[in-house]
Amino acid sequence: MSKSINKKRGDTLVKTIENKYGVNLGYRSDAKLHTVLKKEGLPSLSKLLKMTQKSR
Repeated sequence: MSKSINKKRGDTLVKTIENKYGVNLGYRSDAKLHTVLKKEGLPSLSKLLKMTQKSR
């Protein structure tokens, strides 16, 4: 994950994030970022990506 994390809008699709950062978030590809963050209890995309790295 060498790409810098840009601020993403809440309506960004999970598939877009997974493709850009090379991760599998474990959600449907048509789910929106704000929904995933709310379910995970996280404030930002960077925290979500850090969580996915720890779970590997």
